Amino acid sequence: MSEYDELRHRLEAVEARVEEVVQQHAATRNLAVGSDQDVAALQQQRRADMQLIHALRDTQLEQGRTLKQHSELLGALVAGQVEHGGVLAEHSKILADHSKILGEHSKILGEHSKTLAEHGKTLGEHSQMLRSLTAGQAAILEHLGLAPSMPKQSH
Repeated sequence: MSEYDELRHRLEAVEARVEEVVQQHAATRNLAVGSDQDVAALQQQRRADMQLIHALRDTQLEQGRTLKQHSELLGALVAGQVEHGGVLAEHSKILADHSKILGEHSKILGEHSKTLAEHGKTLGEHSQMLRSLTAGQAAILEHLGLAPSMPKQSH
């Protein structure tokens, strides 16, 4: 094989490898974009969950104030105990409904927390893969002489 043929063969091999590295880089970039989108979606869901939690807290505080007012009225108006007993029963039903809703929301929040943890784990794995791919790419580029190499330290 002539020296020209050998150089041509080696150049073709280098070009094929560079194309492979470019494709790997594109795949890595797509993973990073997907991870960014996952994180944005999780953040949006977390904000929605926090708004829900704050709304539930406000509702509970309001109900607590209402129950306190009813208790004061019951103590002051002994003659109206029967009437107030009916009002108290009605409020108890509303409170039970709210407690049921709160239980359902707590369950949903638990499911969302689990999903968030799973996405966090996936993001960690993707980040680790990206670091590995980036390090491999840097080593390949350095090996090919396409990236500045770090000076070797002599001992």
